[in-house]
Amino acid sequence: MAETVQTVLWKGGELDLGPAAGRFREAVLAVPMDRILVKVVKIPSANLEDPVAYVMPVMKAMSPFPDEPLAVSLEPLREAEDGRIVLAAALPEGSADDIATALDGAGINITRIDAIPLGRLSFVLPRFAGSGKRTRRLLLMGDDGSVAAFVLDDDLPVAVRAISESADMKRELTLLLLEAEGFAGALPVSEVVVLGTDGASPESVGLDGSVAGILGDARVTTVADGDPALPGDAREGITKRTEDPSSLNVLPDSWREVLEETRFKRKMRTGFGVAGGLWLLLMAVLLGVPKVYEYRTERLLDRKEESALFRKVNAKVEQVKAVKAMSNHDQGGLETLRAVVSAMPPDDIELSRWNFKRNEKLTFSGTVASGSSAGILQFKDNLGNLALSQISGLEEDGETPFFAQVTLPRGINTRAGRAATFDVECSFVAPEEEEEE
Repeated sequence: MAETVQTVLWKGGELDLGPAAGRFREAVLAVPMDRILVKVVKIPSANLEDPVAYVMPVMKAMSPFPDEPLAVSLEPLREAEDGRIVLAAALPEGSADDIATALDGAGINITRIDAIPLGRLSFVLPRFAGSGKRTRRLLLMGDDGSVAAFVLDDDLPVAVRAISESADMKRELTLLLLEAEGFAGALPVSEVVVLGTDGASPESVGLDGSVAGILGDARVTTVADGDPALPGDAREGITKRTEDPSSLNVLPDSWREVLEETRFKRKMRTGFGVAGGLWLLLMAVLLGVPKVYEYRTERLLDRKEESALFRKVNAKVEQVKAVKAMSNHDQGGLETLRAVVSAMPPDDIELSRWNFKRNEKLTFSGTVASGSSAGILQFKDNLGNLALSQISGLEEDGETPFFAQVTLPRGINTRAGRAATFDVECSFVAPEEEEEE
């Protein structure tokens, strides 16, 4: 059974978790269109091998954060004879700091990011499909304090714009219509559709007499929530779009890295739980099997069984003893894990990327959410001071170090406002011994 897609909306400066609030760790996020950069672009056939590289300069020119990297997403709209028409979008991280803070507080990781108006648009586009004669429409919908405006040639978007409440509506619509004319040629607007706003009235999206001159004789049609032409809400539309892998996903690269790291840590914790269970099972076998064979041997001796059968049992006992002799776990994987955990200072350190080679070395990575490097240095010192006797419990091991050498090969990586990351390399062999080998 496929996992249910959880959709979170950002509305009114807050997260709208919907009916499944608090019961999921990953979700699709839909934001108002004024939070993202969006534009209809035609990519020439010669540039279809790397369409993102062609679109990137266009999106960079639109961004209010020119030095910030952008993760550009392309949603194909239509194939043309000389190229492809796409809806290009990107989410500048600088415009989503408040959203990121709210998601951290709710403990939710985001797998995809889409625009709320596109969820509504997916329900009404089919009604505009061409009937032979190309028709141009202006589609307006309220969008959390702004207006999402689309120019449609039949069911094909040819220009898109997010218009803020404080903007000059006449000027913004003029620029939008000029952009549509430059992209798809001159064509009068035959209809203005006001979609799913409060009351679904022209006034709710800023249409008044001041813009009548640029719209000519276009008729105004309203489609309110609950209208048969709008069979679903934004949340349903976004969920439907998520099922299409070609739809927009403007998830920034840093958010994607956090998602992958969180999933890795979750798998690592599960793996440690399984490893612990296997260790207990192994101990039960190593401790229990000799007792069983000892009991069976005594019974065979008491009954004076044939010597051949006695030799078989005795051979099994010797095999078990050999297994115990070979299973010295003082410097095995699980004991090494226990040693490392015992050396961790009481800081918010999380470990990841564990790589253990028996009798050679151990490497692992970690993060400190607070960004402090003091705990990392203390952790390194604690590992270097571990004695083998602390792990084996044998006095003859004395002060022999558990690790011959502990280093931070790439130092400590710290960035303002983010977690500090580090790599640790623990060697079981002294450097001079490695050189001799």
